[in-house]
Amino acid sequence: MKKEFTLVLLAASIAFSGVWIGNALKNKSQVSNKSLGVLSLSEASDYLKIREQIIKQIIRQEDKVLSESGTFSGMMFPYTEINGQYIFSKKSLDKWVEEASESRLIYSEEGILK
Repeated sequence: MKKEFTLVLLAASIAFSGVWIGNALKNKSQVSNKSLGVLSLSEASDYLKIREQIIKQIIRQEDKVLSESGTFSGMMFPYTEINGQYIFSKKSLDKWVEEASESRLIYSEEGILK
């Protein structure tokens, strides 16, 4: 009886340890992009408290101004696109908001107003 109890206790300990170590490794390997300062479109939308469509509209409007005039005054909305997915730097978004606020840029459905 004592041997059987010891084996059951040992088996339970091994099972518990395996689950515990597995969870620790899983959590370590899934370092959040947010903690690295990298945001997806939906995370950037939440961070800036504006809809994803508005972010896309700003990007399109700035690209239009740049392609039509060959220049853009001030900092453009910071992003990179990889395989159709937008990636944002949290620091760059903060810098853009600060600069856009200082220059009082106005983005509307009609375009960019100053």
